[in-house]
Amino acid sequence: MPPEPARPEPIRSRACSHWRVDLLPRQPYETRFTAQTTTIGYAFDSQSGNHAFASDRVRPFRVRAQTLAVVPSGCDVYSHSGAGGEYLTVTPLAESLLRGARQITDSATPSATHAARALRALLLADAPVDPLEVEAHAMTLARCGQSPDTTPPANAARWMTPQRLKRIAEIVDTLIETGPTVADLAAALQLSPDFLCRAFKAAIGQTPHAYILDRRLARARAMIHAGTGDLSEIAYASGFSSHAHMSSAFRQRLGVTPRAFRAALR
Repeated sequence: MPPEPARPEPIRSRACSHWRVDLLPRQPYETRFTAQTTTIGYAFDSQSGNHAFASDRVRPFRVRAQTLAVVPSGCDVYSHSGAGGEYLTVTPLAESLLRGARQITDSATPSATHAARALRALLLADAPVDPLEVEAHAMTLARCGQSPDTTPPANAARWMTPQRLKRIAEIVDTLIETGPTVADLAAALQLSPDFLCRAFKAAIGQTPHAYILDRRLARARAMIHAGTGDLSEIAYASGFSSHAHMSSAFRQRLGVTPRAFRAALR
């Protein structure tokens, strides 16, 4: 008897930090839909078949591997492929997060590839994920699919007044345990997440994501120094998804594990 065909991998999905991420396995498909919100797609494999975008005219298509596509909200889509390919979709839970996005196909940039691979790794690990990390990679893909920024850095930096910086610090420190995101900060300041990222980096020299991670590490270090709780409890209280996640951040940012840091204090 001929061997049974291998079953495709399952669809892996995560929804957190105002974004939904889906990793679709390589398999044949046929789909027809109207996009309810702007969606970013990233093809890990080359794909070919027939499709139609915002038109009744079905045409052959061939997509290169490691390329980005953007489907705007309201766009009618039909697509069929006899083989398919591994594909990542990133969808904002609020349309304003992708304001300015336009239809794009077959676009390749190193930053998009890095972000897509990082999101795939998070989904394949099937472990607790950090919403802040998901948001950072999702926003990188979003920037790759948006119109070029025309705001000069100096003008953006002036938006980060001392009052706004103080407000950001207060929000981060208050919500550190539950995990503040850049979207949360932007909403509090009535700014778009993308503009907040540009203005914050222009004024401070680091991204809001990096700043939030630094505040998490500072909280964890203070708790370890005070000797309150075991390392898993400290990780959750500092906004990390797990002890392992906190240990990884310690090694990457501080060059030492939490356990070694505690031992040195003793």
